[in-house]
Amino acid sequence: MRDVFLAIEDPADDASVAHARTKALEVRALALDGHDFGALAEQFSEGPGAHNGGELGTFSRGEMEHDLESAAFALEPGRVSEPVRAGGGFHLLRVDERVGAGHKPLDEVQDEIRDTLYNQALEERFREWLSRDLRERHHVEVLD
Repeated sequence: MRDVFLAIEDPADDASVAHARTKALEVRALALDGHDFGALAEQFSEGPGAHNGGELGTFSRGEMEHDLESAAFALEPGRVSEPVRAGGGFHLLRVDERVGAGHKPLDEVQDEIRDTLYNQALEERFREWLSRDLRERHHVEVLD
């Protein structure tokens, strides 16, 4: 996904909000007229990834602010969103492609699985030690 972020100078000032929105609409019009979105991001964006053509990477549901997520997941690849107000400014989003959730090959996730199982076993042993071993070997008094 790519993003052009246009900051609102003073979010409490209606004129400042209107100015940022107007600028976002002008940049969107340029994108709709065929200008390269990445070049527009480099020229106009004040957000992360601006130097890289507005590239933000890939996102799953639940990883972005609600309004941005709604706009991004409603977009068809290659389309530019209407200005979305979030994070102190207006965003123009463009989805390059949709990637299915799919499944990862075992060799990509085996270390993560091993770590998860190890941590679960370690937690279980610690709980057992606290509840059984520690109380059997030492006098434990619970005070309310």
